[in-house]
Amino acid sequence: MSITIRKAKISDLLKTFEWANEKETIKNSIERSKKVSLNEHTKWFKNYIFSKRNYLLIASYKTQLIGLVRIDMKKKYFFLSFLVDKDKRNKGFGYRILNKVIKKYKKKKFFQARVKKNNLSSNLIFKKLGFEIKYTNRIKNTYLYRLVL
Repeated sequence: MSITIRKAKISDLLKTFEWANEKETIKNSIERSKKVSLNEHTKWFKNYIFSKRNYLLIASYKTQLIGLVRIDMKKKYFFLSFLVDKDKRNKGFGYRILNKVIKKYKKKKFFQARVKKNNLSSNLIFKKLGFEIKYTNRIKNTYLYRLVL
């Protein structure tokens, strides 16, 4: 299964907007609980694609866009967030996408990710990748995962 990863381009704006407003994406989001407007998404998207410190990566399989990974660069680590297209979920793409990104961006000492406790698929993926739970936020009902390289 050959997955390609590339930096997002302005032509990806509408697809990422569609993904951002998908029901399961909103349900599993830690940052928001409702749909985002195209104007808000466009500002967010442009901040990422023109950033010097952060990355918005697009994953594709064959000719189809299948997901994205957001990387926020901190001083000593990378903070990861990802999503997989609703039609491609539960097929192993999440694990393969993140595994490829981690191998490509392993310059830092470790990666972190925050996941809702009830997001079983994402929790399973991070554990399978070797991440360990470092902190549980009971108020926000999330785990903070860390992978030390």
